Amino acid sequence: MKKRKIIKLGGSVWDSMAPEYFEEWRNWMEAGHELLIVHGGGPKLSAYCTSQHIEPTFQDGRRVTTDEVLIGAWRVLAGEMQTDVVSTLTQHDIDAFGLSGVDGSAIWGHPIAGFGKVGEVTAIRNDVFERLMDSGHVPVVTSVIASANGPLNCNGDDCAVALAVSLQADEFELLTDVNGIRIHGEFQTTLNERDAHEAIANGEIYGGMVPKVEALLAAVAGGVKQARIRDGRDATLEGTRLWEGNYEFAFTDIRTTND
Repeated sequence: MKKRKIIKLGGSVWDSMAPEYFEEWRNWMEAGHELLIVHGGGPKLSAYCTSQHIEPTFQDGRRVTTDEVLIGAWRVLAGEMQTDVVSTLTQHDIDAFGLSGVDGSAIWGHPIAGFGKVGEVTAIRNDVFERLMDSGHVPVVTSVIASANGPLNCNGDDCAVALAVSLQADEFELLTDVNGIRIHGEFQTTLNERDAHEAIANGEIYGGMVPKVEALLAAVAGGVKQARIRDGRDATLEGTRLWEGNYEFAFTDIRTTND
């Protein structure tokens, strides 16, 4: 039975990716399954901003995007970073196809007040991605999205979850630079939604891990069958898998379009 997997590839781990992942993905494709990758690139974008004397500004974990930062997102994320990912996948015999949410207005959104040209996803053209996957391609997506007032920079995790929910992926994975979710000082192989929510509330899960866990929770709440976080530096580690529980969080306003 064909399965569909959505991967969010963190920009912080790309340069230290375990090569075994490429073999894992190639085997997944050769087994007749579908794969879509959303890549980040925050560290490279921050480095670009520094080189251009643009001070990176964050608010509640989100990058505030000015016109100058948006230009950087195009140059770095939709340019350098995406080309690097697509080229590397191709070298490992994975038929990758790079695009952003602006291409074909495949991912549509609206601005988030107070964050400049930052957007949240409101609609996805499933047909664009399904046609690519049906033909054996691996879409490699940059989270710059379309809107009525021009391109917007979307948080990579949010964009990946929106795609996973809209395309009803069987599996959703966050590849980052941690071994998994730690509770009571120990990494967890499985975690239900209720316990994850409680761990955030009591501070067991904190800092940059909070939005990562919330991304997994959103994917599961949106109907994705399996969601987990893995260490992109070591493909042998199982990571932490989220399973359904009692947690009210979902991308309820996403509309799918197929025209």
